Amino acid sequence: MKRIKLDDLERKLPFREPEGYFEKLPSTVQSRIYEQIAEKETSFTVSWSWKRTALLGAAASVVGVLLWVTYPQKQLSLGEETLSQVSDAEIITYLKDNHITQQEMVVEPQVNETYAGEDVLLQQLNVNDEDLRKAIQEEDLEEAI
Repeated sequence: MKRIKLDDLERKLPFREPEGYFEKLPSTVQSRIYEQIAEKETSFTVSWSWKRTALLGAAASVVGVLLWVTYPQKQLSLGEETLSQVSDAEIITYLKDNHITQQEMVVEPQVNETYAGEDVLLQQLNVNDEDLRKAIQEEDLEEAI
């Protein structure tokens, strides 16, 4: 078998490219890609069926009902105009109907809780109010001296 050397072969190419082929190639490729993308964008179609429409309607209805049931109603604050329209007599009637006393309207719950057990203790000791007042006055005098 005869060995062939590459250097011995003719360097003649059987095919030739047209003139300016490689200069025009990038713009040709880009224009063809753009044409394919434009065809895909304009050829958007949606298939329609009764099943899909019914399913979409049912899903939208369920979401709407859930939002209606679970969404909390917004409670707006009462403005000054609304409160000024309520008469004093109506306020007094409301307080009497709900058995709210003046002491309950006073905002001192901490004081009431702190000294709640003191009354029971004083009742068990059988201390007169007058004796207690005298003791307090004497103590105040001793501190002043």
